[in-house]
Amino acid sequence: MGVGSEFWKFRRDMPEFSSSVILGCAVVTLRSFLVQPGNLPRISDPDLQLEILSAPPVVQTGDRIEFRSMAFGFRQRAAHIYQSVSEFEIVEHQIEGPLRVWQHRQILTRMDEDRTRLMDEVTFEPPGGMLGFMLTEARIRESLEKSMLLRYQILHDLITAGGLC
Repeated sequence: MGVGSEFWKFRRDMPEFSSSVILGCAVVTLRSFLVQPGNLPRISDPDLQLEILSAPPVVQTGDRIEFRSMAFGFRQRAAHIYQSVSEFEIVEHQIEGPLRVWQHRQILTRMDEDRTRLMDEVTFEPPGGMLGFMLTEARIRESLEKSMLLRYQILHDLITAGGLC
């Protein structure tokens, strides 16, 4: 079975990770920032060395992005499809890459006019084979925790400096 959108819907036994933050920014402004793939390297862990190879300026449902990153000492190439892009939700899933399954769902909730809760939910399945010995569920979770904390801090700093909202 391929890693299409139907695959992850039926695999509820996969590891999941979630985190959230409340940011001092309007929903519409934060969403506008998040749907621009060019902003991804700005809010990613510098150790990942994230490089966007191919992407539209603003993603919409069905769009594909291709990128390279450094993870666990390996330079990886991956491609994701944006399964859903709406006013309050952005969902992407891996169609090519090192993991068997990777889905990232971002949920934006309006707290008030100038505050938004950003929730990140990731469903994943570690790779098999030799790579699976290095990219274990525990290591992926640890990496996600570190990456999300850093991402939230960068977003907070951008907002505070006036570079986002």
